[in-house]
Amino acid sequence: MLLQLLFLNFNYMLRNIFILFFSFSIYSQGTLMVDSEKSSLSYDAKHFLHAWSGVNDNISGVIVYDKEISKIAIAAKVVDFDSGNSNRDAHSLEVLEALKFPIIKFYSDDIKYKSDSLIITGKLEFHGQTKNIIVNSKLNDSNEHVQINGSFNVIPTDFLIKLPSFMLAEIKDLLNIKFDLYFKK
Repeated sequence: MLLQLLFLNFNYMLRNIFILFFSFSIYSQGTLMVDSEKSSLSYDAKHFLHAWSGVNDNISGVIVYDKEISKIAIAAKVVDFDSGNSNRDAHSLEVLEALKFPIIKFYSDDIKYKSDSLIITGKLEFHGQTKNIIVNSKLNDSNEHVQINGSFNVIPTDFLIKLPSFMLAEIKDLLNIKFDLYFKK
């Protein structure tokens, strides 16, 4: 409960970050905000004994959009990931040092179109580290929304995360991240 109270005001802070991030380049372009009712971000993790997933349905984000996406910024609070097992989630918060590094961020202004796909080269901020990544995604641009979905891999030790272990074996050093993002027009 206390942890959730500490993070309540982050949504307001995230909106301000996105506004500042894009304020210098949106004079002739529009911004579309994430539709948090529809959007989600998830991870898949494995240990030799079992595999599990966690989902975050409380995503914040914005794109700069003028018939094409020119910039994107996405943020998710670590505390909002739910694996369906409260003990595992509490341990994840400890391992990921959620009080010290509460937010995962991705941003890019290098977006290339390829038919109905996007190749997004950007920066992922996770656990106090920033890494360049390339994300391939599908694009669905309708009258009501812009939808971007896809997946990419994260190697936790690249972000200086000490892998947790169970029965003397660490979890696999690979997280598969899936996203399904809707931006309201």
